Amino acid sequence: MENHLFLEWIITHRGKILGALAGLLFSLSVIFWGFFKTLFIIVFVFLGYLVGKQLDDRVDIKDRILRFLGER
Repeated sequence: MENHLFLEWIITHRGKILGALAGLLFSLSVIFWGFFKTLFIIVFVFLGYLVGKQLDDRVDIKDRILRFLGER
């Protein structure tokens, strides 16, 4: 029964929990690697996410790049 209450609490406060974990990861990254290396990692994780989303959505990446560059 206690597990059910704990899971319900996690689901209710999932945004706060994820935000706190993201802040913890960011602060630890800055401590261990420095601000600019951490920023570099975040940028490439975000770019990797965008490419992965394009693959999940079955978008032709070559066509997307050509449209971005204006060569169509």
